[in-house]
Amino acid sequence: MTPASTTTERSHTERSPSGLFRMSAWEGEMERTYPQLPRWYWNESERRKQYARWVEAEAESLAMRLAGLLRPDTPADAAGPARALVESLARDAEWARRLEERLLRNAA
Repeated sequence: MTPASTTTERSHTERSPSGLFRMSAWEGEMERTYPQLPRWYWNESERRKQYARWVEAEAESLAMRLAGLLRPDTPADAAGPARALVESLARDAEWARRLEERLLRNAA
């Protein structure tokens, strides 16, 4: 792997396709949540896997909650953007699954 491809791969894993889920936000949340960070946090590969799992869980949860609010009588000016966001969140969750699978394959 060339340095350029490493940089490109890293930049693609630092945020989800929608840009809503950034690794820096997850790291900040981890640092605020744990008085002492877990040992795995200091392993870059493991940290990326945990980040991917977080993106998947958060994106799926938000998509389900938002989709659950949509009803047939939801005004179009709210329903259209909400459906677009649900689709974007689904893409983020799928991206996170593929990222984790790739990281697991590379570790093997």
